[in-house]
Amino acid sequence: MVVDIFNTDKNYALILADPPWKQSRGGKKSVRKNSSGKPLEYPVLSLDEIFEHLKQANSLTGDNSILFLWTIEKYLFEAQELAEQLGYKLHSRMIWDKQIGIPAAFTIRFGHEYLLFMYKGKLIPIAKEERGKIHSVFHEKPTKHSKKPEVSYQIIERLYPDITKLELYARNERTGWDCWGNEV
Repeated sequence: MVVDIFNTDKNYALILADPPWKQSRGGKKSVRKNSSGKPLEYPVLSLDEIFEHLKQANSLTGDNSILFLWTIEKYLFEAQELAEQLGYKLHSRMIWDKQIGIPAAFTIRFGHEYLLFMYKGKLIPIAKEERGKIHSVFHEKPTKHSKKPEVSYQIIERLYPDITKLELYARNERTGWDCWGNEV
């Protein structure tokens, strides 16, 4: 279900966010191009704008909540810091091995993204039947620029099948989730 995070009284126990981080091709100043130099299909946001969205979503949570926050290498520490400013603590850095990669500044290939698994208050227990079964590294080839792997949603749904979920910067509606984003 599509929801307006600025105009709702809903409450969520879990937030998944895939912010549109600013990216540019080596040395160029354009912030609407991906590392291949092609224009991005969506507008990017400043750290301040991303923080305001996360802050608003956080206001829809209780004392104990979960945040899964996607980030790229360039923003790994800034992403964690933004979440920590909202009271979240790091539980784990999960890694999406894309099995391919883009050579950043023509040096090494960046073939991964991070999914920060964070919590506020007390860590909400995961489903008992999933304890110890999920690995911190998961593998799936990308299908479209910035589209996150299906396996990541499956992991979250396996860990937390019965809590209220909100996806920020969503592209599609998903059963069992509320979503907010300019592409939904």
